[in-house]
Amino acid sequence: MKTMSATLASKEFGRFIDAAQREPVLLTRKDRPVAVTVSVADWEELVALRIERGIAAGLTEAAEGRVTEMTDDATEQRLARFRARPPEA
Repeated sequence: MKTMSATLASKEFGRFIDAAQREPVLLTRKDRPVAVTVSVADWEELVALRIERGIAAGLTEAAEGRVTEMTDDATEQRLARFRARPPEA
């Protein structure tokens, strides 16, 4: 994976974007990794894989009997737990 400082990526944005089309680019700030930039095609593939993994996990849970019928009462209980959560900092 190519590595580029955020400063250099800012100064040479065209080169940075071109590099990200060929392979992921790790951006650093003060020699610490802060982000990875990927092409749209790579991003779409990653999202699709994540969705497929989630579906597979759900099917496995259903096959193993770890399911809850979504009745109105079950939905209300979940909403109540969600609303009772402390606010995020």
